[in-house]
Amino acid sequence: MSLLFGLGVSSGAQENQTVLSLSEAKTLVFVSPIAEDLRRRGTDIGIELQTSSKLKQTDYYYFWVYNTKRTHSGGSVTIGYYAVSKHTADLWDVVTGKRVSGKLLEDIQTILREAHGIVESTVKRYRSTPP
Repeated sequence: MSLLFGLGVSSGAQENQTVLSLSEAKTLVFVSPIAEDLRRRGTDIGIELQTSSKLKQTDYYYFWVYNTKRTHSGGSVTIGYYAVSKHTADLWDVVTGKRVSGKLLEDIQTILREAHGIVESTVKRYRSTPP
């Protein structure tokens, strides 16, 4: 499945400073439990990168996630605001400050961590500074 992302699996368990790409981060949002639930209900999500000098953009990609089927006249289209750690592949709900988890999401995170040589010590270090 790592071929899906065009990545080779890293050899060795050394700490790697490689960061996730923007498309990999979007993939993590796309496979989140929230997105999966919306697709089950017949809708889908849109993902828009957010930039601001107030955001920790060195360490995170920030996204506005919205419902593609809902119109502005039918209520808010916003599903939420999420951040993906460039160093750990963790997905965070920016509003609640909690990490998002789910089976498919965790499987893809494992693949990306292997591909980028992200080891447990890196995950622990960067989790100590949430978005």
